[in-house]
Amino acid sequence: MAKLLNISDAASLALHSMVFLASNRERNISTKEIADVLNASENHLSKVMQRLVKGKLIESKRGPTGGFVISKPLDKITFMEIYESVEG
Repeated sequence: MAKLLNISDAASLALHSMVFLASNRERNISTKEIADVLNASENHLSKVMQRLVKGKLIESKRGPTGGFVISKPLDKITFMEIYESVEG
């Protein structure tokens, strides 16, 4: 099957991470958990997550129960916002 979109690995990780966070809104999700689910490098994913935080799409919570959460209503987040947060 041919690819419909040709996007970078970082953009793909960002999109998949946002979907995972959206489906687990009741708790904070660690980078390790997302990396395990997406079968991705934890280091690469950390950089992607930092860009999503900088783009104000997600928030980082510190501490033993810390992790990431989506920072705004799901119906206010667009594909383009996610893409631009990662790709600049």
